Amino acid sequence: MSIKEQVIQAHKRQIRLSQTLAKVGYNSRIGKLLRLRLYYLDAFVILQKLKSFLYTAKENIGDKFFALEQAIIYTSHAEVKKLMQVEPQLRGNDLGIFKVLAPSYLLNNPLSLGMNGREHTGTRAVSLQALPEPSENVELLGNLVDKCLATAANKGELHISDLPKMMLVILHQLVFQMSLSELEMTGSVNFLQRIGLISLPNFVTKYLLWVLTAPVIRHRKHLTQRYKQSPKWSSYLETGAKYQLNEHQISNSLFDMIHIAGTAGTSALLGSVIGVLCLDEELRNKVITEVNAVWGEQEILNENALSNSIIINQIILETARLYPPVRFVGQLSQEEGEIDFGEVKCPFQKGTRLVASIFTANRDAQRYENPDSFDIERDFSDILSWNGYEHERVCPGRSLAIGLINIFCLYLFKKYKWESFTEVKWEFERFTNVTPNDLVLKGFARS
Repeated sequence: MSIKEQVIQAHKRQIRLSQTLAKVGYNSRIGKLLRLRLYYLDAFVILQKLKSFLYTAKENIGDKFFALEQAIIYTSHAEVKKLMQVEPQLRGNDLGIFKVLAPSYLLNNPLSLGMNGREHTGTRAVSLQALPEPSENVELLGNLVDKCLATAANKGELHISDLPKMMLVILHQLVFQMSLSELEMTGSVNFLQRIGLISLPNFVTKYLLWVLTAPVIRHRKHLTQRYKQSPKWSSYLETGAKYQLNEHQISNSLFDMIHIAGTAGTSALLGSVIGVLCLDEELRNKVITEVNAVWGEQEILNENALSNSIIINQIILETARLYPPVRFVGQLSQEEGEIDFGEVKCPFQKGTRLVASIFTANRDAQRYENPDSFDIERDFSDILSWNGYEHERVCPGRSLAIGLINIFCLYLFKKYKWESFTEVKWEFERFTNVTPNDLVLKGFARS
């Protein structure tokens, strides 16, 4: 069956389901079972053919459509921006398009994306406290980045697939002033690689797949206990207490902030930036010129390095538009309603997931001219990556992520060199990180 036939048939099932749910109840036992069945049917296709699924649905159904467990997915820039800016937002415990159905994998602590009210406000306050302002910590960040790159230089190669490990090192130093052992590093990498297991039923993850999940869960328990030995822990605890957050909530939320948002997200974007610069020699030469001007004759970076890196910042923003590490965000409808699909009107229930597709919105021809082309002269005033601007759900790590990638670029082109690189290729079909994971910088060494 072609992807077009799969998508159209799946949507017809969703339309029939919307009528049934209106009768039996969205959150009734049978309603949940019916939604779960369709969730796994669509998820299987999306995992294998993400881009084809989204664009086929957009072309044959419209800018919004039903998918997964009766979620309404919005694909246009205008609709996604509008959805992001709704306040107050009510969110479920989801990771992008995937539901957290195995809370045991997260030690039964919800993701901060799925928190609401006081819990979300408190977790956000702790996160903002934990994440330093990069412009005020240029020398510290530079030293951490330099140490990570020096390790790669000792091996003679920089693997893009090793960037998550580097980010784990940097973020644990920044947030907790702690180093990870090789065993702890392996545990954290395994946590990220197996994160998709949260979308399986809890009994499957906890018992049937315990060989895979038990070591990761033990690692999470171990690391969240280690966090409490950090010299910074008491200050996080004090901030969290103002919002009635307990130690379990604080330590686990910081674990997710470091691993999921900080490590997976930032390293994916960094890998894409490096990939872009490998492929575009003209752009790479512009960066080298800027790096030399920004760095000057000093041995270390000056405090104005980030604000003066104009071209690098534009490259980061355009890369985030074309290759967003976070491709979906969502919230829950706070009332029931009706949605049109052509001439068909379908009811949707209170609590229905409203999912914003950042990937398609960032490539919307109604917003961006030649949307699939790389152009650093674009207007980035309403870029949707990092959840956009000026609303309650903007990513608290936006500034640090951009700052870290900027500093990596400064060091890569000032203090290091490489002789060649392997194929640069982004994977859009399979649901993996949008980054050229197979890219290797060969002959990587200090300048």
